Parts: sequence; structure tokens; C-alpha cells
Amino acid sequence: METKPERGLYKLSVSAALAKPDPRLVGNVGASLTVKVMCAVSVENVEVGTVDADQTTQAKLAKVSYPNKLTVPVEADSLQKLIMKFALKDKSTGKLMTVHQAFVKLQNLATDQEIIFVAEPDSAKVYKFDIDVGSKASEFGYLSGVYSMELIVGDAVLSNSFSWKVADVTLRFSDTVPAPGPTKDQYLYAPKPEIKHLFREPERRPPAIVSNFFTGLVLVPVILLFVLWAKLGVNISNFPLSVSAIGFHVGLGGIFVLFGVFWLQLNMFQTIKYLLGIGIVTFLCGNKLLAKIASDRKQH
Repeated sequence: METKPERGLYKLSVSAALAKPDPRLVGNVGASLTVKVMCAVSVENVEVGTVDADQTTQAKLAKVSYPNKLTVPVEADSLQKLIMKFALKDKSTGKLMTVHQAFVKLQNLATDQEIIFVAEPDSAKVYKFDIDVGSKASEFGYLSGVYSMELIVGDAVLSNSFSWKVADVTLRFSDTVPAPGPTKDQYLYAPKPEIKHLFREPERRPPAIVSNFFTGLVLVPVILLFVLWAKLGVNISNFPLSVSAIGFHVGLGGIFVLFGVFWLQLNMFQTIKYLLGIGIVTFLCGNKLLAKIASDRKQH
């Protein structure tokens, strides 16, 4: 090829045709092939150091070249930030580039505990990694000591993805370690707080004297009825003592009593069930009583 394309994935269109027609062979026109153009990456301008968390002082950075390791360990306490800057270049073009994976791994040399952070590029394609040692102490388990700093770079189009031990870092966390809180499983099986339901408060009822007053008003017509009967001199001597007459009046009284019981304690379905039986008896007795009264009037 006269020109070498930049790294990436390309679709190549291939056409094959016969110079001389041959019925045994079939040509192919416009076949699509996926081609990956690889490149080699170089890491440059690598700087590792510390700066105060409040950034009141200038950062202290030391330069290191790949694949060497920084000879002097970097020291950082809980009031500082750990910093690393680097740039990635395409070896064939010399241009700055970004990759899919750029990680910084810190591994405790005593316990082999690994903590991995992501390095992000800025608008100028320069990668920068910085952590506030104090605020990230919980991720390290508040374990002070020497950590190995390793840069991991990888991409689908890189022919030389690498893992590089850049430096040793001594981290010193605060001596005051907060008490460990309950784990997720402990939260899962721990007693839950009591759920208190707030039901609607019952409405205030009037004083008993009001209820008694209206009960008296309801009974006034009945009392007035008996008083008027006494004044008029009602003659009950002609009251028939037949089964139908007694059954009708007892049934009618039973219906009124049933309505009172319904008001106090029965529900509608229970009341209908009892009313059906009492009503049938009252209807039959009343019908027979009226028929007898009509017959007696015809005779007189």
C-alpha cells in the first residue's frame, strides 16, 4: 500500500473477476472484509509525585521513563494527593492518542491487596491520575504501608499493550480509624424499625345529654299516642283474640324490634334474613285479619 491508514477498524471491499470467461469459476464483486489496523504505543512525559490536598503548595513531581522504575519511593500522607501524569503516542505517526483502558493499580506489598483506579484523559489527550489519600482511606482499609504503583494500558488496536510498574508509594493514613459499620448482610438480617401506622382519629362525639335529648324526642310520639288514647277512651274490648290478630300485631311489633336490633348490632344481610321470616308471617296473619274484619262488617 502506498499510504498506511491510521489505527482502527476498516471495511475493505474486494472484487474478483475472471480475465477469461470460464463456466467452472464464478467471480465475486464487492465482497466486504473487516480489517484491523494495529499500532504500537509509547508512553511519554511520565511524572509521579504528590501535592497538598488543599493545593496551597506546588506539586512535587519526579519524571520516569518507560520501562524503568522510579528509584526513590514516593511518600504521601492523608493530607496530600497522589498524582501521576502521562501521555500516550502512536509510534508510527507520533500523534497523541487515547485508549480504551488506562488503569493505575496500587498493590500493598505486604498483603497483596489491590486497588485499581481509572486514569482519564483531558481535552489535550494527556492522562492524569490523582487521588486524595485521606478521602480514599476506606478503600485501602486504612492500611498504611508500601504500595506498588502499576500502569496498565490496553486497547483492541494496540499491538503492544503493557503493564508497567512505575514506582513504589508509601502511604500513611490517619491513626484515627472509624469503627466499622455493619455490612450489607448484617443490614439484611438485622431487626427492622417498627412501622407505626397512623389511623384516622375517631371524630369527637357529642355529650351524652344530646343523645338522651334526641332519644326522648323519638319517644315523644309514642307517649303522645298513649296519652291521646287515654283521653279518647279507646275501647279495646272488641279486640279479636284470634290467631291471625295476635300473629299480625306480634309480627308488626317484631319488625319494629328487629329494626332496633339492626341499628344496634346486626348488618343488612342478617336483618333481611330475619325480616323475611317475620314479614311472611305478618303478611299472612294481616291478610286473614283484614278478611275477617271485612266479613264481620258485611254481616252487620
